Amino acid sequence: MEEKEIVTKKEKTLTGLANVLEGLYNRVYQIKDQEIDDDQQLVQNIKKAYEEWRDAENFFHSVSSDPDLVDHAIYKLEATKARYTYLLKQAKANGIKMNLH
Repeated sequence: MEEKEIVTKKEKTLTGLANVLEGLYNRVYQIKDQEIDDDQQLVQNIKKAYEEWRDAENFFHSVSSDPDLVDHAIYKLEATKARYTYLLKQAKANGIKMNLH
């Protein structure tokens, strides 16, 4: 092989390697960006669940005089509390720390 062919072959190999590395780099950061988006979505869901829980508590206190609505208010309160607790556990498992208060 001539020296020019060897250089051309090496250039093609290096170009191919650079393309592979660029593709890997892009995938890693795409996955990382997706994880950040997922974490942000989880934080938003936690904030919303907290507000729903607080609203359910207020509803419970406002219907204490109507026995028919008390059962509904208790159910709603327990359901919103369970959702909020579940989401907090998910955040803890994902290593997300936040302060709602």
